[in-house]
Amino acid sequence: MNRYSLAKRCLAEALGTAWLVLMGVGTAVISGTVPWVGVTGVAIAFGLSLLTAAYTFGSISGCHINPAVTIGFWVAKQFSSKDVLPYIGSQILGGIWGTTILFLICMGKPEFTTANFGSNGVGIHSPGNYSWWACALAEFIVTCGFVLLILSVTSSPALKLAAPIPIGLALTLVHLILIPVTNASVNPVRRRSPPQASLATAIFTRGWALADLWIFIVFPIFGGVLAGRIARWLQEPDI
Repeated sequence: MNRYSLAKRCLAEALGTAWLVLMGVGTAVISGTVPWVGVTGVAIAFGLSLLTAAYTFGSISGCHINPAVTIGFWVAKQFSSKDVLPYIGSQILGGIWGTTILFLICMGKPEFTTANFGSNGVGIHSPGNYSWWACALAEFIVTCGFVLLILSVTSSPALKLAAPIPIGLALTLVHLILIPVTNASVNPVRRRSPPQASLATAIFTRGWALADLWIFIVFPIFGGVLAGRIARWLQEPDI
């Protein structure tokens, strides 16, 4: 990763995030109601989006494409402090790019409304009517597990080359459990609409989506921090 300038790495992060949002959220918004797609199809779309982005951009930027992941790497002391904010800024920008492209595509459908733009929500805006604390707990724990897996497989020489595969599968699993609860964020920028997409789609949905946004920023980041601390402790040699 250090072979590339910060500008190239940030562009890779922005493009990777845009791809994840466009393909993942796009599947949810455009194809989510198709009978043979449904929750399982959306979950697979997110997993495939991350897997393909990781193989495309991973060798350049590490393909974090998620502020919780970047913060997790930083807490685990596997990432430079000076690059944290540029990476997160690039991820937010990429999330907005992806969501804007999706919005423009959806505008071509006469009955389209941003009320169904994949934003995360709690209570009556949760697909399963889960309370805010249940949604917060789910986002915190699942994000922690997801980031911990990323930190583990990318730190192992034996697993590093194939890391996008378990990471993509893990994101699929994450969405299978979280879509019925929160619409699945795990990414402050994304917001199934990912937190880049959480943020990006909330900008278009507005109203309740912006009011609930703090949950899908704060708790995934807390999950990333905890994962970084756990990974740092587990990977410290005992001898």
